[in-house]
Amino acid sequence: MSSAAPHARLLLDAARERLRPLGLVQRGRSRTWLDDRGWWVGVASFGPSSFARGTYLDVGVHWLWQDEDDVSFDVLDPRDSVGFVPYESDEQFAPHAASLAERAAAVVVEYRRRFPTVESAAEHLVRSDTFLDCLDAGIALGLLGDTSGSRSMFRRYTAWFESDEESEWRDEIDEVRYERARLLNALADTRDRFAERIAADVRRCRAALKLDPDVPLPF
Repeated sequence: MSSAAPHARLLLDAARERLRPLGLVQRGRSRTWLDDRGWWVGVASFGPSSFARGTYLDVGVHWLWQDEDDVSFDVLDPRDSVGFVPYESDEQFAPHAASLAERAAAVVVEYRRRFPTVESAAEHLVRSDTFLDCLDAGIALGLLGDTSGSRSMFRRYTAWFESDEESEWRDEIDEVRYERARLLNALADTRDRFAERIAADVRRCRAALKLDPDVPLPF
């Protein structure tokens, strides 16, 4: 007999039925499932609440080139998220669990369609108006050999960080990203060295997430 709470068990069963056939893997024993695409992962999270039994749903993309040890939602369309669905009984919650897993599967497939290549990621990122996406855009453009575009994006990020207007909002993670942007900006003029550095960062992130670190990468 499973010791999992009934709503967690129903979510797990639904995810196994609908996400596992697509190749997604459960992250440990959590309610997060990963879609391994080599240089990025799709993230389907059936998030819990601190106040009641039930779940939220968020489905997005995490760029593995960020050289971080945890997953984040680097691409997340609010339309792909579902607000809290409470658990009242197995009979009431089971259809919701199935529907949420179906929704997660559909969004995962859509992200695969949207980001098949580094070029497609770059096209998305350069259109963004958020400064963190400038760092990712600089990486994508650098991998494509667009030195001037890459450096322009890195400079936008470092200028944002150095702005006095933003100083009260900066934290330790921002400082790490700032130093990395400066380092990658210096490497961007040599595509091979740049790609080697990003590939090493991706493999390090994959190892931290317990994903195969030796998968082929497109750069």
